[in-house]
Amino acid sequence: MENIGFIGLGAMGSVMAPLLVKAGYKVFGFDIRKKELEDSGIINVRNVSDLSDKDVIIFMLPDGKEVSKTAEELIKSNTKSIMIDMSSSNPEDTMVLGKRLNKKNLTLIDAPVSGGVAKAKTGELMIMVGGDLHEIKKVIKILQVMGKVEMTGPLGSGHAMKSLNNYVSAAGLIASLEALNAARKVGIDEENFLRIINSSTGKNNSTEVKLDKFVISQKFNSGFSLNLMVKDVSIANGLIENLTKESPLSKNVLSYLNSSLSFLGQEADHTEVYKVLNK
Repeated sequence: MENIGFIGLGAMGSVMAPLLVKAGYKVFGFDIRKKELEDSGIINVRNVSDLSDKDVIIFMLPDGKEVSKTAEELIKSNTKSIMIDMSSSNPEDTMVLGKRLNKKNLTLIDAPVSGGVAKAKTGELMIMVGGDLHEIKKVIKILQVMGKVEMTGPLGSGHAMKSLNNYVSAAGLIASLEALNAARKVGIDEENFLRIINSSTGKNNSTEVKLDKFVISQKFNSGFSLNLMVKDVSIANGLIENLTKESPLSKNVLSYLNSSLSFLGQEADHTEVYKVLNK
């Protein structure tokens, strides 16, 4: 497992792939925008088919539809590679693709990540891995270069876990922004608000990480788009509605994020949701 193909060199892939080079792997990169990373040690290829002979192929793409489309190109090239989808894909798409690859005696592992660009740069991502345990063991050292690996269960469970995590994160963000907005209006100083809430039971990732750095500063540049958050929460909402009897909150969170996206536009950072509270 020395030769790795890495498809998708965007905000996340562009910092994840170089870590593999530093760890001693030979990494061949492809990006549809023909993006090349200078001085990264990555060998850029012109076509997806150029990766078909690699031991492992990692996908870091916008969604599962793109992953499936790209995997079909690899199938046509008679690849024998183990495929790892580290994108935030819909678990249903993952399971469909897994069955398709299984018929060709090919392996798919889902391994989405949490932690954003900051954790990706340092190799400290949380990696949620679903699939056949025997196959996962073949690539676990590769995954561990990029972060902490947690097994979630069968194929598709990694992507399910990722969407549920992002739903909980989104709900926490909206609640935190509502509280911050109300605190400001009642005369509570922003620093006091954060210090008190982060020493109390309301503490969450948004109050600890996002509010001061991206919202109060008005930088709104977390690197994670609102569009992608809507996608993830939509997947989670579908899972919750299909698999449980009650979904009292997820539908409302999704509705609010969708209306925020319509107001802010497709390029908005997810922390810009705060602007909607004061429109």
